[in-house]
Amino acid sequence: MRVLDLLERAELGLSVAWAEPAMLEREIKGSYIIDLPRPGRFLSEGDLVLTGAQWATGPDSAEVFVSELAAKDVAVLVVGRILIGQIPDYIVTACRSRHIVLLTTSADVSFKSISHHIESAISADVGSDSRAAGFTRDLLANLASGQGAQGAQGALRMFYTEFAVDCWLLEADGTVTAMVGQAPSTERIGTVWNAALDASADVFVLPDESGRPSSVYPIVGDGTAGYLVSLGDHRTFSPDMVRVMGSLMLVIRVELELANDRRRAAERQAVELVGTILADNLVPGEAAARLRMLRADPTLPITVVTAFVDDPGYPARAVLEAVTGMLADGEHLLIGSESGEIALAGPEPGAEVVLLVNGVDPTAESLVRLLDRPMEGQRALLGTRRLRIGISDPTRGAGQLHSALLVARSRMRMLPGSAPIRWSTGASPPSADALLALLSDRVRQTFAQAMLSPLTDYDARHGTDLVPTLRAYLDSGCAWQQAASDLHVHVNTLRYRVGRIETLTSRDLSSMRDRVDFFLALECVDPQGPDA
Repeated sequence: MRVLDLLERAELGLSVAWAEPAMLEREIKGSYIIDLPRPGRFLSEGDLVLTGAQWATGPDSAEVFVSELAAKDVAVLVVGRILIGQIPDYIVTACRSRHIVLLTTSADVSFKSISHHIESAISADVGSDSRAAGFTRDLLANLASGQGAQGAQGALRMFYTEFAVDCWLLEADGTVTAMVGQAPSTERIGTVWNAALDASADVFVLPDESGRPSSVYPIVGDGTAGYLVSLGDHRTFSPDMVRVMGSLMLVIRVELELANDRRRAAERQAVELVGTILADNLVPGEAAARLRMLRADPTLPITVVTAFVDDPGYPARAVLEAVTGMLADGEHLLIGSESGEIALAGPEPGAEVVLLVNGVDPTAESLVRLLDRPMEGQRALLGTRRLRIGISDPTRGAGQLHSALLVARSRMRMLPGSAPIRWSTGASPPSADALLALLSDRVRQTFAQAMLSPLTDYDARHGTDLVPTLRAYLDSGCAWQQAASDLHVHVNTLRYRVGRIETLTSRDLSSMRDRVDFFLALECVDPQGPDA
């Protein structure tokens, strides 16, 4: 199929934004929908790339995106105008400099319909008598006609009916949502999941317990949406079967992206609510309205649950699905958020989520009873990772949600032990660090500023080291000789500096109360010192 062939199809609504006439004879060998800022590793020679240009933030972004297309010898770039409006000149310039055909499409034509047309035409070119071509036409026609309402499960069923190959779909939350043939065991799901998280974006082969190989195909669009696991080694597949798998992957990717778009739209209000709670910007009246929009009852108690997996590569969506599944009992409303924007820096990197549990009796004890059930599936998915869960006490008003969230996070972070899944409802902070963690950033910063600003201002004006001196003096237990040695100064120099600190702050460092105030202020700005 040529670029010109596509332009002649009026129903596709395509028009030229930039191209030299001879370039319209270019052969199109496939299509790919993507909005990643660096798409190169997912593309092939002769592809037509469709994008909403969410990556387009200026000339530099276009240079990166288009240069990766050129490196893979992509034939055409199609930019939709729903999100971006008019195509910026810098995208046109980047395509012109790298000789890539640039098209745009009308707002009433979906990328999916263009992609389906290309794949159907390519399959027809392979040969009308080909079994693979016939299956691909039926599969795409079924989806395009709207009869594919059963989504990925319907596509897999068509595939199994035609080729009798076991396969299953493992989504990005770690759940199997579609399957044909023999069902995988819990252990097998966990093995595939952990291997897929550690693998690259390419298809790989993973034998099962009996040595039978399965091919694991990452379903990649705007991020990884899941994994298709098909019995057999893809390296031994015939050309026809390779084309079949490509078509099957296309349909499943489209279905998953549509489902994910719907899910993100439905969860947007929850993400915004949790973000507002964490920022401590929640107005009680506004909170009640937002809760009602999420079908919660603001007159009933709300318990905050936070969960954390100690691996930054572990999908936050999988953490949210795990905890939501554990707590689902039909009696409480669960409002969850996996937004990376709400996560704060913890003691170690990882994936963190927040849930609000709304109901008649969302006490920590009642939630623990739900958590204290067999969780073999979650343990298999976690592998060697650890899931930590913190649970607050029930709140009696929206004004308590921020402090409840901080309590849940503090309890979660202080959990000891190496067990795969642990939770905490402990009511008492075990340390000063945990106590400070219950305070908002704003409160900690205000306290530290009030205590230390005379010293920081003086250091800035005179090039002195009063703040480091205060830290060393307190860390030494206020032992003059030890502190002077740590600072590499004479003890008389240390005594002079401490006297300056007391004069500037009107505090007495021989007083335990003032020492504690200074220590807490330093912890608010620099926990455990510069070497922590």
